[in-house]
Amino acid sequence: MDTVMQDTPLKSNPLNIVNGFRYVPGDHYLENVTFKQLKDFKHFYAQQVAEDPYAPGVRDRAMIKLVFNPYSLKLSVSNTQNYFQSYGANETDGGKVRVFPPLSESIVDDPLFLTVLRKDAELMREYCNRMGKDELNLSIHLIRYKSIEGGASYSSPVWLHLDDEPLVFIHLINLTENALGADNVISEMDNKPKHVLRLTNPLDTLVVDTMKKHAVTPLGSMGGVAYRDVMLVNLEAEVQQKK
Repeated sequence: MDTVMQDTPLKSNPLNIVNGFRYVPGDHYLENVTFKQLKDFKHFYAQQVAEDPYAPGVRDRAMIKLVFNPYSLKLSVSNTQNYFQSYGANETDGGKVRVFPPLSESIVDDPLFLTVLRKDAELMREYCNRMGKDELNLSIHLIRYKSIEGGASYSSPVWLHLDDEPLVFIHLINLTENALGADNVISEMDNKPKHVLRLTNPLDTLVVDTMKKHAVTPLGSMGGVAYRDVMLVNLEAEVQQKK
């Protein structure tokens, strides 16, 4: 993968997959993807997201949980479709099981999604090799941030944090030209921002592990309605396997 802004490698740690974060240009994922496939996925995305019941008026969302083998690429829908974060990872919504609008199971047949997942599997295999796993629980989130001029749409948690998930892929689907903010921030454990980057083009991607904290600034608008559409591919931790 192409990489920018790499820091000095941290001490050996099986969860240190990308030294805290890695930026991957969208071209890496768009190789062999047709314009029609991208257009069709954007249409599918818009049809799937619905108001996030835990943040009405702030963002739209849809989610599905999958079981994935990154070696064989075997993929199936999980029996559990609830989402859990610990309070330590999310002071706003952590410590409770959340149920989001369901994402259609047809996503497992979508050619763009499968292309993205095959690329993500490169780092997932590295995690599996270190942890002695061959099967992963994934949560796939479509999250639409939307804001009118003078308003704000924001993430949960709102500011710098560490996820429960040992590995998260943040794939940009669309960012409108009238968007303000929506910048990704990386810090050490001292909560002092050290890097700021912006996902701008389709499938520009930020990969994060648990070696550094991260956040995304609120989305505003320069006029009209601004959108930031992302797809999260989360490799879930054992603590998140709540019924």
